[in-house]
This record gives sequence, C-alpha cells and structure tokens, in this order.
Amino acid sequence: MGSNAELVRRFSDAQQRSDPAVLMDLLADDVVWHVPGRNLLSRDYVGKAEVAVFWGRARELSGGTVRIELIEVLGGDTFGIALVRVFGEREGRSLGGQFQAFTYRIDNGKIAEFWFMVQDRYAVDAFWS
Repeated sequence: MGSNAELVRRFSDAQQRSDPAVLMDLLADDVVWHVPGRNLLSRDYVGKAEVAVFWGRARELSGGTVRIELIEVLGGDTFGIALVRVFGEREGRSLGGQFQAFTYRIDNGKIAEFWFMVQDRYAVDAFWS
C-alpha cells in the first residue's frame, strides 16, 4: 500500500530535480494526463511523448519559473496524491503558491493517469492563457 505513496514521492523528487529519465520511466506508455480548464495547456495528453510536449510547453510559457513545493503525499491501493503548492511567473502574472492536489492513478507500478485538482481554476486559467 505504501508503494504508491513512494512512487509519487519519487516522481515529485524527479520533478524538482528536472530528471526527465526518471519521470518518463515512472509513466505508463499509454499514460493519460488530464489538464483541466480553458487555457493554452488545457486538454488530455495521451502517451509519454504528448506528456513530454505538455511539460515542455509549460516550461516555455513560464520561462522555466514553475516550481512545486511538496506538502504531503497520500497513497492507497490504486491512487497516489501529492498535495503541493505551485509557484510560477508569466508575463507579469504569478501562481504564488496555488494549492493543488496532483492525483495519480497507478497501475503495475507506473503512472497510468493524472489529474490536476486546483484551488482556484480561474486563477490557473488566467496564468496559462
């Protein structure tokens, strides 16, 4: 049971270190990455290559300023959740520690599906629009 929480921790650590090899290794080949809202990044990304495109676009739009502060990790049999604060700067706008729950569905030790659950959908949309 704790292994899903451990996987989420490893993924979060790799995000903070910007370690694409570890990030890709932890994703299922047919991963589905759900990006909600109505902004430049909003859509479902299917497969590792599309998820890499999403990460690259987010980095490009934010000038590489997005960083995640991990608060807590929860893990169950099927899901893992990272409670985080997200910081970033873009065109004079700031995410300023937006509270989010990164929600992962884990299958066979790989991230099969991902959702962003956000504190303020409108603020996130405004930042990425």
